Order: sequence, then structure tokens, then C-alpha cells
Amino acid sequence: VDSELNAIKGGGAAHLREKLVAHASNKLVLIADYRKDSDLLGAKWHQGIPVEVSPLAWRTIKRQLERMRPTLPSDPAALFELDCPAAELRQAVRKAGPVVTDNGNFILDVRLGKVYDPPAVDRLIKMIPGVIEVGIFSNMACEAWFGNEDGSIVCRIPKSEIKKQL
Repeated sequence: VDSELNAIKGGGAAHLREKLVAHASNKLVLIADYRKDSDLLGAKWHQGIPVEVSPLAWRTIKRQLERMRPTLPSDPAALFELDCPAAELRQAVRKAGPVVTDNGNFILDVRLGKVYDPPAVDRLIKMIPGVIEVGIFSNMACEAWFGNEDGSIVCRIPKSEIKKQL
């Protein structure tokens, strides 16, 4: 969860359904432990961004994801940190083969390093044919609650909202 409450979700391979519920809700509140609180997405979470893909196209999508570059010709500002992203087909733990989502799709975990513009990265990945959903939840949460190691709890709102209130 970054300073604007953008989040990476999908460790359990259900981010399509989670995103549908989040969009249908009146208010999205994130609850996490202190280890998931960071200034930028990807600063602490190194397992990558889950991307749900059609099994028919996963190899092609993997190649396209790995060809992405941190800047676009139309905008020199970097969207993410790594010059050479890595995409890996998520493998099942207690069975042979890849993880299959409840929707019958595969998951590619895409490592981009730090993500500087989560909404733009989300849109960029979704433009690839065969991508079903991306595990970036941007501009959706209104607050986040973090449980700390000492048992205390901290509530945060997006950094941009704090500036508006000042």
C-alpha cells in the first residue's frame, strides 16, 4: 500500500473478484499489517504484480510484459523502476502445473521494481490482449488501517487528501 493508498492485491489469485467487489462498494477500506505500508508500490513487496491472463495466451503475454519499458515515447517520466521487467507463471504448491484461478485463468507475477505511476502501469498492462485483470488497485481506497508489531493501529488517508485539507 503506497502513500496514495494504491495497493497490490492478488496473492491468493482472486484479484479479479476482489476488484469487482471493490468497484461495487461505496467505500473501500484496506486493512494490512505494518510490513505492507510503503511510500511506493514495489518498495517492500518483491513478489511482483499479479496479472490474470488467458491460458491460451500466457506465453505471448509474458513476452510482451518482459518487453515493456519504464518510459513511453510520449512521456519521458518513468512509470516503474526496472529496465527489464520479469514475468513468471505462478506455479501451484500442492499440485503439478500452474495456479488456476476460480475463473479458469493463469497468473503471471510481474516484477517491475518500484511503481511510480500505478494507474498508468495498470492501463499499460491491460492493453495487452489476453490480460483479464491486473492486481493494482489504484484510486479506490479511501483509508487504510495498519496493525503494528507492538499491537497499535494506525489509520491513513491518501497523501493527496491530506494536502487538500491543509
